[in-house]
Amino acid sequence: MVVYELNGRKPKIHETAFVDENAYIIGDVVLEEKTSVWPSAVLRGDIEQIYVGKGSNIQDNVSIHTSHGMPTIIGEYVTIGHNAVVHGAKIGNYVIVGMGAVVLDGAKIGNHVIIGAGALIPPGKEIPDYSLVVGVPGKVVRQLSEEEIEMTKKNAEVYIELAEMHIAKRKRIE
Repeated sequence: MVVYELNGRKPKIHETAFVDENAYIIGDVVLEEKTSVWPSAVLRGDIEQIYVGKGSNIQDNVSIHTSHGMPTIIGEYVTIGHNAVVHGAKIGNYVIVGMGAVVLDGAKIGNHVIIGAGALIPPGKEIPDYSLVVGVPGKVVRQLSEEEIEMTKKNAEVYIELAEMHIAKRKRIE
C-alpha cells in the first residue's frame, strides 16, 4: 500500500483493515475496522477528511476525494463498486454504489440504498433510505425489496471475507 502524510495529516488505518499494495491513501483518511481498499483505488484526503466506516469496501479503481467544507463520509458496511467516484458526499450504512457510478459534492445517501451502475448523483441530491437509484441524473425508481435489502448487508460481508482471505493467503510470486 502507498500511504502518505500530507501537511501533518496522517491516515489512520485500523489494524484489521486490508489495503492493497497498489492503493493510495493520502492525508486525512480514516479506515475503520474490517474495511478493505482494493487495487488502484485512491483516497485523497488533502482538503477535508475521508472517513470509511466499519466493514466497508472500496473496490478497484475507485476515486474518493473531498471539497472545501465537504468531507466524504462513508458509513458502515458500504460497497463502493469498481471505477466509482465519490466526491465530498455522505453515504449512509448498508449502501451499494454500483460500478462506475458517480456521487458528487454535498450529496447525501440514506441507509440501505442501491445506486445502479453508471448512475450520476448530482451535487446536493438527497436519496432517502431503502431507495433504488438509476440513471443520469440518478432518480429514485422504487423502494428496495426485502431481497435487495438483504443484498446490501451480504455484499459487504462477502468483501470482509475476501479481504481476510487476501490477508491470510495472498503470496507474491514475482
